[in-house]
Amino acid sequence: MAEHYRRGTESVLKFCGKCGRLTKHSVTDVRVGRCMEHEISGESKKQKAAREKREKEAREPKLF
Repeated sequence: MAEHYRRGTESVLKFCGKCGRLTKHSVTDVRVGRCMEHEISGESKKQKAAREKREKEAREPKLF
């Protein structure tokens, strides 16, 4: 039987099969939702390229 939580509960620690460890899971309508620590899904190619560019610039700042 699935666990149900109070309405004020926002997240709980549960084992995630994909991550292979305890992670935070969202609670929606008193039911446990999906893992909150997975990679953001639904990014377009343009958004992914922009994010990778920002991360690269953060690792290697411009000198001039």
